[in-house]
Amino acid sequence: MQIESICIVGGGSAGWMTAALLSKEHPDIEMCLIESNHVKPIGVGESTLAHFNRYLKRLGLKDHEWMPQCNATYKAGIAFKNFRENKGERFHYPFGAFMYHTTDDEKIGPHIMRFFELQCMFGKELYPPEEFSKFVNRQTYLVENNIMVDKIPDILGADGYPYNTADDLSYHLNADKFGEYLRDNIAVPNGVHHIKGDVYNVIKTPDGDISAVTTLDGGAISADMFIDCTGFRSLLLEQHMGVKFKPFNNMLFNDRALATHVEYDDKETQMQPYTDCVALSNGWVYNIPMWNNIGTGYIYSSKYISDADAEKEFRSYLPESAQDCQLNPIRIKHGKHLKGWYKNVVGIGLAYGFLEPLESTGLMTTHENLLILTDLIHAREGRVTNHEREIYNYSCERQLEAMKNFVTLHYTMSLRDDTKYWRDATENVSFWQAWEEDNTEACFAGLADYRSLMDYSHKKMFDHEVMGEGMIYVAAGQGIRPFSENLFYERADDDRIADVKQYHIDFQKDKEWMLDWVKEQPSHYQYLKDNIYV
Repeated sequence: MQIESICIVGGGSAGWMTAALLSKEHPDIEMCLIESNHVKPIGVGESTLAHFNRYLKRLGLKDHEWMPQCNATYKAGIAFKNFRENKGERFHYPFGAFMYHTTDDEKIGPHIMRFFELQCMFGKELYPPEEFSKFVNRQTYLVENNIMVDKIPDILGADGYPYNTADDLSYHLNADKFGEYLRDNIAVPNGVHHIKGDVYNVIKTPDGDISAVTTLDGGAISADMFIDCTGFRSLLLEQHMGVKFKPFNNMLFNDRALATHVEYDDKETQMQPYTDCVALSNGWVYNIPMWNNIGTGYIYSSKYISDADAEKEFRSYLPESAQDCQLNPIRIKHGKHLKGWYKNVVGIGLAYGFLEPLESTGLMTTHENLLILTDLIHAREGRVTNHEREIYNYSCERQLEAMKNFVTLHYTMSLRDDTKYWRDATENVSFWQAWEEDNTEACFAGLADYRSLMDYSHKKMFDHEVMGEGMIYVAAGQGIRPFSENLFYERADDDRIADVKQYHIDFQKDKEWMLDWVKEQPSHYQYLKDNIYV
């Protein structure tokens, strides 16, 4: 199939993100976007991951251009409160690279294991799980102290700490406004024909491809490729092409959300540079600080709590000033379609699959799937065969399955047992069965060694090159460590003991210096006023 025309069905953030990227990278392809007059935007704040920067760079967008139009703020990480024991504990997942903490000439790599050795020698009182992120990543000081900077100092005298705002930060934003910005500044100026109307009929070829869709006002619109951006409805991919949906509710219980916005009492202190996730009795609450307000919502399971009780619990969490705010109820559909690209139809965003946004994956599937798609179209100058479809489907499936397993581990690693919801999440979710069924070893190679965590020689759970940083932050934050105190002392010689003592001295000095440094830095709010919202 030679792709000379594309029809995108559905607007919103997914539709206009699709139209913007494809129109910029494939200017010779004729494109249109059909947007319904009757689909209301969800209207929640969106929290992104650092992967989002890849999409922005492909579009050539600069922060000062688009952020003020989308009420966007910076995001340096994610915080998880009460996920481990429900005792007020909070651990961070900061973005950016691991630090190297060594005083000798030979690079021994990220010093992940040193933290757990320090725990063994000096105790969890001095080195609690919450301290891990600070030990391996100085970006933690940004999120813990509500500051934002262009550079983080390298106080150890090495070549420089690898932090910069272009790569190691992400964003909080109004997704609807972001879609509108892309529509008005990229997609439509690039020639995307914007059609307002509802698709009421689909015309197929004898081979089962879609040849055209019809609207009441626009007549029949034909194209070589159709992209489904209709959200959970999955109008083309599921309803008309018959691609089956695979739910994830055996591993992820949450199927409801209550969303709203609350006003700031004090932007200086409340505009935090991280997404705050707070575990409640039967789910969790997110807080997304945007420029104009804070997007917040309760993600919960209707199996364990009624909608009325969920609303009551959520309102008890909200500040006094927001007790009368209107709540937007949302039904969550966890899972993915068995194929994201079938015949000449591609599902993007919710139309393909969705995970609860505990790890800010809402927009991630959209922009990551788009990057795969546009590169495949580029590869042979718009000529695609089943080979491209298979590559696309494999890549998108592996990515979503990997993220599903990652999100699931936030629950299965928890020590909470205060409600049936948490007891079932920690005791009755068969993570390893799902792992084997989904065949996701390629995504998280070596995770099977999780079964051997208490063996000093099996450390792949904490191998950043195998597991990625996110898994390590969550495992450490949940109190998991790769070896016991007994094993450490059994295998550590005098030189190792001396090295660990020196690590303790170096880290405490480093920490003291950084805590003094942050006092002189601008708040996240002030940084935005000086650099973005001028």
